[in-house]
Amino acid sequence: MSLEFRPVKEGRTVAQWVRELKGRSGVYLIREKTGFLFFSGDVVYIGESHTNRLNTTLLRHFQRWTGKTAGATFAVSKVEVAIVRCPASHALTLQNALIEEYRPRLNTVANPDAEKA
Repeated sequence: MSLEFRPVKEGRTVAQWVRELKGRSGVYLIREKTGFLFFSGDVVYIGESHTNRLNTTLLRHFQRWTGKTAGATFAVSKVEVAIVRCPASHALTLQNALIEEYRPRLNTVANPDAEKA
């Protein structure tokens, strides 16, 4: 699978390609931009939306967010994002497969058996 990583913003506004994610489901991969001191270009986080809210789910990672569903946040200037659009019914499975492949430091693969131990 070929991934195209792009910046989330164009100047001070959200990029058009991000706005076009409204009403869509899929998986997003966030990686550090190369060229910054100490950044390696590694994928650091993989998330998904299976509720046709890919735009909203992705953008939450670039603002302060608290509560039960809070996740990792990133400086928009230091990361870039790739999207894999897929049907909502496949998003979680695809996310777990990509986590297994890329092993981002901020994710773990969901393991239902771990709760039984």
